[in-house]
Amino acid sequence: MRRLRKTKVFFLFCACLTCVVSVLYGEYLVYYLNSTKWLPVSCKNQQECVRILFVADPQIIGNWNEVFHPITPFSIYDSDRYLKKTFKYAQAFVKPDVIAFLGDLMDEAHIASDEDFYSYIRRIFNIFLDGSDLSKNVKHIWIPGDNDIGGEDTKVTPKKLQRFERAFSQPSITVVKNVTFFKINRLTSIIPVYKKERDFYNVREIFVGLSHVPLMFKPSPFVDKVINKMLPHVLFTAHEHKSMIIKTDALLRQDFHITPVTPENTKIFQFTLGSTDMYEIMVPTCSYRMGTTKIGFGYAAIERNELKFTILWSPSRFEVLAVYLFLFIFFTLAAFCIKCCPKI
Repeated sequence: MRRLRKTKVFFLFCACLTCVVSVLYGEYLVYYLNSTKWLPVSCKNQQECVRILFVADPQIIGNWNEVFHPITPFSIYDSDRYLKKTFKYAQAFVKPDVIAFLGDLMDEAHIASDEDFYSYIRRIFNIFLDGSDLSKNVKHIWIPGDNDIGGEDTKVTPKKLQRFERAFSQPSITVVKNVTFFKINRLTSIIPVYKKERDFYNVREIFVGLSHVPLMFKPSPFVDKVINKMLPHVLFTAHEHKSMIIKTDALLRQDFHITPVTPENTKIFQFTLGSTDMYEIMVPTCSYRMGTTKIGFGYAAIERNELKFTILWSPSRFEVLAVYLFLFIFFTLAAFCIKCCPKI
């Protein structure tokens, strides 16, 4: 009897220890260990270097469209917490001058009531603008996506667009050192008013276009208008939930060379801007809820006319949740067997 009691105590101790270790790993250690795999981007002169962190398609979960609605509060809590943790590690690693949010910040904003919309905005600010010292001197640029204002499943309306612009009020052009960032809204076919003459080969001022929907990947008269008028050296886009680099001749724009970026071929990609080629870099989603395991944040550094880019891949959340589910089922069954069969 005493041996049986000791066995149960030992089992309980092992169960508790396994759960504690699993939680410590899944909620804290995995993020740190993952960040040690990221590739640092060096600059020769920090005063001339502009570091940019790209956040694409976080699509924070809405209040109504979860497939299994009763778990919505848990889904929201877990997804928001994951985004906040991975973003804080990425921000601490990059120490950015600029954080560019490339749209689809929210999953249900395009169908949300005003009350729900502003509750989503508060969550966005809680996740990405927590008031830390790292974010005080950082420029934040916000681009709307189709899930924010419509354009894919629903129509873009003036109300949706104005509501987003009130929440993220800022100019359409932002200048940081020698880099000019300008917003492109392919959903509404809007680009900034820019009256100065542009010379693509003048690299004293680097022009960076930011759009939610890809441009070169999907040519159109609007894309031609953007490129002919603004002559961007590089475009950063999102929407497709995956990463790739598209290169084309800046003048001819006929042939496109596409390089997929995955965890298997991650490196520091380096480009000289304003020489012959124009680039579009698609940034993957940072949310584990988008049907892909290849998720992360974009990281670019521009120094004079030299661009370096890489992806800071995030750890798998579903693997951790699968471990939690396995442990719950295993220990539940074990506890049931011990209770029903006390002689085991």
